[in-house]
Amino acid sequence: MDDLLNLLNQLDLPDTYPYLMAVLGLVLIWKFHDMQVKAGRIKAKDIFERSGVRMFLRATPNDAQACLACKETLNFVFTPGEVASKKFSPQEKPCTNPAGCRCVTVGLYGGWAEAGRALQQLKKEGGRIRLSDGELKSLVEGAKDARAGATADRISIRMLQAMRDAGSNPEAATEHFRYIVDRAEEDRDLPFIVPSFLRLSEVLERARQLEEALAVIERCLKDYGEKKKGPDAPTEAQRALLLNRKAYLVSLVRK
Repeated sequence: MDDLLNLLNQLDLPDTYPYLMAVLGLVLIWKFHDMQVKAGRIKAKDIFERSGVRMFLRATPNDAQACLACKETLNFVFTPGEVASKKFSPQEKPCTNPAGCRCVTVGLYGGWAEAGRALQQLKKEGGRIRLSDGELKSLVEGAKDARAGATADRISIRMLQAMRDAGSNPEAATEHFRYIVDRAEEDRDLPFIVPSFLRLSEVLERARQLEEALAVIERCLKDYGEKKKGPDAPTEAQRALLLNRKAYLVSLVRK
């Protein structure tokens, strides 16, 4: 034992050693947390609550490509407990869009008056409600005047606005989608990046900006195509959609 202590005393450790050990400790804590989540000891509901999400809204692009099954889920709002349930399904009928489902589930903290009213109604109704078009419009527009109350939800609100504007206001939708792909940084916002690239390319294609639509897909493939893990990594279905859209847009540009 004395020999071991003498050996440790003789070691010339760098000044950065304590910081390296602190970083290692944080990595081990994160890894342990990840193992707990995957083992089911930490519930998804708890993760949602810690990320500041108090309700989820279902959205799909408001354009001619939206299928009937997806349109039927528009404006539905869910609690985190409802979404975390193993039996949760946002829609009863499967999407019939041949290019794949384009819906997203958008999380909100909702720190402004209109969102607060929706949250109270949601809790009274047992975890699932459907807002009217007017109520959803009021909720989204109310965030513009909320300032600090909507800061945490700025990317989520942009996503909802982009989806609403996709068919009727392509300029606004383009601006919102570009904002998301350039500014999304928080874990809760990163899953919107790849869908935003895909939807942005669709809006640009309809505006006959084909080369720009292709450039958007190529940028997404370059930055995220090879990413395998993380909330911003594309799913296998999204990866296939990106490659298919690239091939399709290349054929249009060459005509």
